[in-house]
Amino acid sequence: MKKRESIFTWIGVVGMWTIGGAIYPVLSDVTKVVAPMNLVFYRSFGSAVLLGLLLLIFQRNTFKELKLDRRLIPLIAASLLFNPGCAATLAWASVKIPGAITALLFGSLPAIATVFGALVGRRTNRMAVMGVVIATIAVGFLIGHPSGTITTSGIMAALLATVSWFAATEVWVTYNPGYSLLLATFMQTLIGALGAFVARPILNSPPVHLHEVFIGGVVFLTFAFATQHFMYLGISSRVSEMILTSFGFVNPLIAAIVGYFFYSQKVTVMQGAAGVILLTGVALVVRNEKNPSTG
Repeated sequence: MKKRESIFTWIGVVGMWTIGGAIYPVLSDVTKVVAPMNLVFYRSFGSAVLLGLLLLIFQRNTFKELKLDRRLIPLIAASLLFNPGCAATLAWASVKIPGAITALLFGSLPAIATVFGALVGRRTNRMAVMGVVIATIAVGFLIGHPSGTITTSGIMAALLATVSWFAATEVWVTYNPGYSLLLATFMQTLIGALGAFVARPILNSPPVHLHEVFIGGVVFLTFAFATQHFMYLGISSRVSEMILTSFGFVNPLIAAIVGYFFYSQKVTVMQGAAGVILLTGVALVVRNEKNPSTG
């Protein structure tokens, strides 16, 4: 059983690496035709519908786990921090700055987790910390000099999205209410969708349009959001924070690959070398942080 759990855990980790990376260039492309907050609502509500259907088909009885008690407080807090907190600011930032920059800022997540862990007295593995340092530097060279307009407001929004994701992770890891994985993911996406819907008029978003839901990029982002969220919650209590947030390292590499093949973005020799160095840093993190108790 432990071996099977380990396999599913690493499927989740690799899934976060690949799916999360593919999101950035698609997000930048879709927000050219769909208002950011509308996109956040479409993909979060669509994800809740998909996950709700899976619950009704496979785990209908788990709805009995929900009770009006204090366990709902961290669930609601994490849900709103993930979405609309992180998702909305990330989508808005994608209009103001290239996706490569948002990927770069999310690449700081493992470093933030490492520093925060040291401040609160969590044990850290020195070689894993070295891997974080190597990968963090490599991410900067991997991004290089992204083309497109870069604004201060976009940078601040992407930074806020990064901080929101980290805060939501801390809330969830520290105060996990113990619901079944599918139910917890459904509740988080549903609460996030409601939060995004309420936030729309506050941010003067245009009316929603049904036809936008079926745009190819929106459909992809909806399925990616549901899958990514499910995987992230699934591995949150099984791996160290360094590994949990390591998607921040690998996502820019995947984003660069997707951008090269599907969006005609150039990749320099320096960026290719940085990608190899980045993977070396990630390998150090994974090798030395497999046991959550050491993170």
